[in-house]
Parts: sequence; structure tokens; C-alpha cells
Amino acid sequence: MDLNQSEPQDLSPTAVQSNTLPGADPSPVEVIVCEGDALPEQPAEMVRREWKEITAEFFGCVKELQLGELIHDNMFGLFDAMSAIEMMDPKMDAGMCCNKEATPLNFQTAVESGKMKLVNLESRELIGIIDATYSCMVSWLEGHSMAQTVLTCLYLHQPDKIEDKAMKSFAVAIYKIINLIRSFILRARVYEEEDFQPSNYGYDMYMDLTETKACNMLKSAEEDWVKKAKDLDGVKEKDEINALVSRLKFTRLFLQCLVALYPSKVSNVVTNVSPSKTEMIDIVKTLNGALELTQVMEKTIEFGTQPDVDADTPNTMGFSMMVNQRLLPPTFPRYTKIKERSTCIQYLSELIQRLKHACKIVHCTNYHSALNFFMDFSKKFGPCLLSRSILQTLYLPSHDTVFGTKKLTEVLKESAKTFIAPPVLLSDNPLSSNPAAINCVDSFFAYNEHTFSVLFEICGYNRARQRDKLGIMLSNFANLQDEAERVDAYLHSLSMKHENPRQHLACFGTWVLYHCLRAMSFFLLSGLELELYSVHEYLYIFWYLYQFLFGWIVSALTRADTSLVEQDYAADAKGPKGSQKKPKVKKRKGKSDGKEIIFNQAMQNMCGGYYKALGGFIGEDRIPEPLPMFDNEKVRFEHRFAPFATLSTPPPMAYSDFKLMKTYLLKSPADELYAAAAKHFHEARVLLESYPNPDEEWHEIVKVAKMNFVMMNLLASGLNRQSKTPPEFDFSCHRFFPIIKQRK
Repeated sequence: MDLNQSEPQDLSPTAVQSNTLPGADPSPVEVIVCEGDALPEQPAEMVRREWKEITAEFFGCVKELQLGELIHDNMFGLFDAMSAIEMMDPKMDAGMCCNKEATPLNFQTAVESGKMKLVNLESRELIGIIDATYSCMVSWLEGHSMAQTVLTCLYLHQPDKIEDKAMKSFAVAIYKIINLIRSFILRARVYEEEDFQPSNYGYDMYMDLTETKACNMLKSAEEDWVKKAKDLDGVKEKDEINALVSRLKFTRLFLQCLVALYPSKVSNVVTNVSPSKTEMIDIVKTLNGALELTQVMEKTIEFGTQPDVDADTPNTMGFSMMVNQRLLPPTFPRYTKIKERSTCIQYLSELIQRLKHACKIVHCTNYHSALNFFMDFSKKFGPCLLSRSILQTLYLPSHDTVFGTKKLTEVLKESAKTFIAPPVLLSDNPLSSNPAAINCVDSFFAYNEHTFSVLFEICGYNRARQRDKLGIMLSNFANLQDEAERVDAYLHSLSMKHENPRQHLACFGTWVLYHCLRAMSFFLLSGLELELYSVHEYLYIFWYLYQFLFGWIVSALTRADTSLVEQDYAADAKGPKGSQKKPKVKKRKGKSDGKEIIFNQAMQNMCGGYYKALGGFIGEDRIPEPLPMFDNEKVRFEHRFAPFATLSTPPPMAYSDFKLMKTYLLKSPADELYAAAAKHFHEARVLLESYPNPDEEWHEIVKVAKMNFVMMNLLASGLNRQSKTPPEFDFSCHRFFPIIKQRK
């Protein structure tokens, strides 16, 4: 119902009536109630209702209420009051104009009134429309509805009626770009409601026109404007045309890149295939060309027509913010603030950089490196849904094939072989030709490939959703660990039947355990990044990481490394017996030569430093504790570690274990705990600095370790010993490990 066109009706015999309507001048409110009730023995239409004015009495009663005080009635409680709506409230009317536009412009009315041109658009007008359209597109990518952003451009409503060649080609190309973006995001399925709104509200996306045709139209428009520039003598006019041509060319290159990145059908291949390494080189070159054009676009923003001051429309011509208002659901409409043009072009430039980085996934040939790439990409470019979706689509164009050419199960087998070299996956082992063993391994990977593919999918979500979904997925690892143990036991029994058998103990179990431990550690650490923990909870979070998770990870990596070394020696021992040369030590491919062990040992020492530093702070009463009547530490503990309860390995730690360790920790003097924490931070720094060519994250952790080492030594020497000021934990340098600061 359009509340702007209809008068309010009396909805019930006891209606509360008001003579103040939206848009009308405010006047005193009159409250009228009905005193007559229908008698059971008389027809309702024969009852005479008498109305009594209670306005004065009503306001007299209201004066006795304090500010914020509500009257509670058995039939109308607080829940009803919060759920109630006010009739004629503009916020509940999707068609309410809110005095912004008396009659929203559409394509036809804008053309008839002369507010929109379809032919002979000037270069400055085209630049303004193009920049404004990109601003709307970026706003759409950041979570707003298409109806309130991109589709507010009236030129997109009926491109067939546009006679200007450049404007028509751009409108068609934007439709193609929008459609490809929607396809990437819907195909990847790693978005939530707050990230993206895919609805196109029934608009024709020009599906019958190919992307190649759209690129050719843009190319033709570019050439026409280049010819016009040659006939001009004015410098300003030529600069405006060059600015316009750069925008048309950027649109064409951006569209070409999206088309090239999207998985396509290839002959003799059932599934869609991602671009090859050779094709990816060409795509990166095209992206570099588009990146250079964004610099030109940013410098020439002022060449286009600009929006009116204090106006909501992103451009003076060709836009109507209320044109699609009737398409929105009848809820509270969200106000959409269109991005500034400079911010928009900066976003496009960064998007091109992110897509270039996503193209490097083609060099990740094994599961472990690909998963690390996904996690690093999520850390660096988490807020951008489009680049995350494109990365998902490139690596897994379908849920069970990598790059569309290789089965995920085969990639997982190679990962296990590289990690710990199970005998059944080695070609020179008798188990590799045993039909029963082969069938067992194939069934194990086929049944559990979904769990490992979900890890990639989780990395595609925003950081907050990653943690939620990781907690749910940990239950899958419980079943996976049980199956891995049974497979190892069965394969070990088969291997014992051969001569000189190599024991097949805990091979797949160790591989599964390693990935489970990584998921558990990331689950806890992400809580620090998202600021989910109170400071008084840090103690048992870092305790769990220090005493258990990182220790288990180092143990699993060491066991796998030992297994690989044994395999290398066994392979050397099978060499030619007549050879007198010493066997050369083989360099294993796929392993990072102890880098991961060093990194996790450093992480363990960092967590140990925080654990003991917090113990010192608690011992000196520097960490504020919640009041016992409002808090239960056991409940908090069990809630934080609830996702680990279903796992058998590592066994979940009980609250009683933590209490025992905490009691033992707090027996030590605070200065000893500070000194021990300083030692942990120093060891972490030494470990990270011992490895050549560390990456950026290593440098960040080293910086934090240095700062905390200095602070712990100062506290151990008696700095601010009498102070009870709580310490500060600064996460500005690293998302997991804060710099500890102690004010006087």
C-alpha cells in the first residue's frame, strides 16, 4: 500500500487516532477512545459507538513518567513495544520519497524533460557518467543492492535507445562486467548476506550479446574519439578526449581479463578448465595495461562533469537514486552512500593488483602450497569478495578438480606423499601394486576429499565467518582421524606379509593430524585478531597454544621429516651394490627444509612468552578480573574450546588441567615469570632470524618479539613494581601477537 496516496483508515473500534500525517504541519495530537462495546444479543451494525476525547488526561499521565520509562501491561509488554510500528512512518514505506524527489526520474521522463542526452554527448559528460557508474559499481561490490547503486544509472535501463556510440558501448560493457562478477561470486559461493547482494531485480543483463561483441564496440568507440582528437587544435579538448579514451580502454581491458579468468569449456574435457600458465601470462599483461590506465583516470577526474554539492546522485546527468525504490522490499531501506570518484578509482587499482596476485595460484602445484597461498591471500586481501571468489574459481572450477584438469584426490595423494611418504604411495613398494591396498587408499581420499576442499572454501569467506565455519568443520576431522587410523592399521597388516617390510604406522594419521592442528591453532588465533577475548581470558588461550597445539604441530612435522629421511636412506641403500661412490644426500622437493618447523617453534615460544608474562601480571593484580557473581571462568573456558571436544587427537584439555597449571604458575614470583617470558621472546626472535630470506610476517613477529623482550626485562628488573595499572596489548604490528606496553 502506498501510504503517500491513501488516507489512514480506522483499523479497529478502539483505534487511537491522530490528526498528524507525514508531510503535514504538526498540530496538537487528539487521542480519542470508544466507550461503547457491542452487546452479544445485538448485531454489531446496530451498536452506537460514542467517542470520548482523552487528550488532556493522556498527556497528564505521561508527565508522571521519567525519561526512558515505559508502562508495562500484561497484554502489551516490552517485546510488543519494540516490535510495534507506527502507522504512516516513512521508514516503513518503500515508496516514501522523504521529500527528495517529488517524482523519481526514469529513462523516458528524463529524455522527454531534456535532463538526459542520447546523442552527441560531449567528452566531459561521458567522463562524468563513466566515473559515476564505476563509483556505483564499487558501492555494489561492497555490499549494497544493485537497485540502489549500478541500476540508478538510467543509461543502463535501455541501452538500445542510446544513439551515442561511446555511451552505448560502455553501457553494454558494464552489463557484461556486472554479469561476470555475479557469475564469479555465485560460482565460488563464499559470500554471506552482509558481503554481497546478487539480485538483479529482473533487469535484462543483455545475455544475448557476447562479451567479444561488447569489446569490439568499445574498440570502435575508442578509434572514433582518437580520430576526433587528431582534428582538434586545443590542448584542453585533446586532454579531455585522451581521458575519455583511457576510460573506454580500461573498461575493455577489464572486461577481457574477467572473460579470460572465467573457467571455460575445452574440447575433450568434461569440466570447465581454468587458464593455463601461458594464458595467465597474457592475462597479467592485460591487467598491467589496465593498472596503468587507472593512474591516468585518477589524474583526470576533474575533466568530467561533477555531482551537485550536497546531492545524493553521483552525477548531474543520467542518474536517479529513487528510480528503483519500488523494487526494494518493504523493510527499513538502507541509505546508500555512493563512493567518491577518487576512492572508487583507487579501489579499482587495488582490485587489479589483487587479481594479479590471484593469478599466481597457477604456480601452486601441491595441496600444501595452495592452502598456504589461500590463507595468505585471505590475510592480505580479506575484505575484497570479488578477488577471493576469482581465486576460488581459478583453483577449483569444480569442487573435485584442481584447475579443471586434475582430480583433487590425486592432489591430496601427492600432498601426503610429499609430507610423510606413506609406503603405499611409493612406486617401489609392493603395497602400491596390491589391489586391496589401492582400493583402500582410493576410498579414503574419495570419501574425505570434501573436508579438504572445504578448507579452501573457508579461506574464501570474510575473516569473521572463517572462524565460525572452522569451528563447525572441526567435527569432520574427528571422523577423518578415525578413518586414517583404520587405514594405517589395515595397510600395516598388509605390509607385514612382504619381505623387508616398511612399517605403515601413523602415516595418514600424522598427515591428517597436522592439518587438524593447523585448523585448531588458527581457530584460537583468529579470536585474537577479531578481538573476541577479554584480557583476562588471554591466559588460557596462550596456555593452550603454548603447551599443546604448537608442541603437537612441531611433533607431527618432526615425525614426518624423520620418515622422509628414513625413506631417503632406504632408497640409497637399494642402489647398485658395485658402486663405491658415497650416496649423495637427496634434496627433497616440496618440503621447505625445516622452515615450517622453525616457524612453529617460534610461534610456540611467542605464546609461551605471553603465557608467562600474563602470569606475572595476574600475580601482581594488574589484570582486572570480572566480579564472580557475573562470571564463571569454567563456563568461559569450556565455551572457548567447545569445538575441540569432538576430537580424540589431540585429546581436549579439561578446565581442571588449566586450573592446576595456573596454580603452579602463580607460585613463581612475578619477576621470575617476566624473566622467563623475556627468554621465550628472545628464543622466538633467534629462531626467526636464523632462517635466510624470511617473509614479511616473520619480520613483523621479530619486531614484536624485540619490543616484548625489552619490556619483560624492564619489568623483571622492578620497573613500576608498585603500579597496578593494567598493561596494554597493541595489535597494530601483528594481528595475532600484540606488543605489551606498561604505562606508569
